[in-house]
Amino acid sequence: MGVDRLLTPEEAAEILAVSPKSIRKWLRQGKLKGAKAGRLWRIRERDLEAFLNPVLHALETAPEDDEPLTEEDKRAITEAEKAIAQGKTKAWERVKREMGI
Repeated sequence: MGVDRLLTPEEAAEILAVSPKSIRKWLRQGKLKGAKAGRLWRIRERDLEAFLNPVLHALETAPEDDEPLTEEDKRAITEAEKAIAQGKTKAWERVKREMGI
């Protein structure tokens, strides 16, 4: 298992083209994951990548689902996966147009 490089707030700020002050604010707010040793913050590269990808970040920080899938849910997922594999899906933009949204 490889070890992530630890970035300083200044290095993270340079990567994101923001100020180190913004990075420290996001760290304090918990928007960006980091570790604090004394007064020094460090950010793992993977945490900075997760911050940049909101979907990935949401998945990684989402609480565990406490309700198991029902058999009906499992069947619906299987059918949806088959439809996707067979190309029987519509583009989201087309669906929105058809729905008038």
